[in-house]
Amino acid sequence: MIAFPGPASALVTLPVAPDRDGIARVLNLERLALETLPGLRATIPAFNRLLVEGSPGLWDPEDVRAHLEAGARAALEGEPETPSAATVTLPVCYDRDLAPDLESVAEIAGLTVEEVAGLHCGTSYLVLATGFAPGFAYLGDLDARVEAPRLPTPRARVPQGSVGIADRRTGVYPSEGPGGWRLVGRVPSGLFADAAERIARFTPGGSVRFRPIERRDYEAECA
Repeated sequence: MIAFPGPASALVTLPVAPDRDGIARVLNLERLALETLPGLRATIPAFNRLLVEGSPGLWDPEDVRAHLEAGARAALEGEPETPSAATVTLPVCYDRDLAPDLESVAEIAGLTVEEVAGLHCGTSYLVLATGFAPGFAYLGDLDARVEAPRLPTPRARVPQGSVGIADRRTGVYPSEGPGGWRLVGRVPSGLFADAAERIARFTPGGSVRFRPIERRDYEAECA
């Protein structure tokens, strides 16, 4: 499906799930758009969607639609190319004082908190989208054994560096603010101190892993 939300922009939604396969196909569509679409100024991939913005003087909606429809058909064929990007490794402390929802997630899953932490950091995640806050990345897919719903009432304050989960997604709050994800750990806040770095750290299609650290190591990195 292709919509035109602005005079020189188009939003393509692929008929696939917003997961690893979805973002891989969207990135393939982005590559095709960059190669063939005239007057293209910017692209924003997220989940199973691609927003493209062009130069008004070179933007012919019918021509753009034809290019994007052809690109979408190509992106949906066969197995998508696997995104290639450097892996970002983040140290995370699962100490219960820093993870106020770890026990409730363990209770929902029928596991111990140690098992939840092990499953959370035992997976390589793909950046499915960025947004919500500058530098926030939606990471998937979380191990189904530890998926948990959002909190019924969001917190007014979530500390910077908090690691949350919601359904099959996980992510790190890059700055202090409100949030409704269940908090299961915390990354040293110094890794998100520079605004430009935290925005540039994650790119859709990139890979992220969590490395468990002890509380004393967390404190040392925060010092």
